[in-house]
Amino acid sequence: MSPEALGGKDTVTEVIEEHGITAAVIGKLETLIVSDILPNETTKLAHYVLPGCAHAEKRGSFTNMKGRVQRFMQAIQPQGDARAEWDFLHDLVYNVTGKNGFLTIEGLFNEMAKDVPAFNGLTWASLGGSGVTVKI
Repeated sequence: MSPEALGGKDTVTEVIEEHGITAAVIGKLETLIVSDILPNETTKLAHYVLPGCAHAEKRGSFTNMKGRVQRFMQAIQPQGDARAEWDFLHDLVYNVTGKNGFLTIEGLFNEMAKDVPAFNGLTWASLGGSGVTVKI
C-alpha cells in the first residue's frame, strides 16, 4: 500500500494508531483473533491467527476514497488452509448461533448493503463489471 493510499502516512500502523487503536489498547483484549496473509505487528499481538487470503485468492468488493464500489474476482486458488475472511465469519456465526446466514459473497454483500447507508439499494449484481459510485 502506498503512502498516498494511507493519506501520506508511512505505515498502516500509523493510520490505525491515529484512531486510538494502539498496541496498548489491543493488549487489553481478552482475546484477539486476526486473519492476515503475512506476519505483522497485529498478528504478533493476536491470540489466534487465521490464514487469510490475498485479494487475488478470493472474490469481494473494494470501495475507494472517492466512493467507487467495485467487485474483484478470484484469480488464483489460495494456498494451504487460507480462506476468505467472510468464510471464517460465516463458520463462526454458524457454530455460535446455529444460523447459517449468508452462504456466498453475493449474499454477504447484499446483506451488508441493507445495513450500510451509503450502500442502500445496491446489490452484488448491480455493481456490474465496472462498479458504481456512492456518496461517502
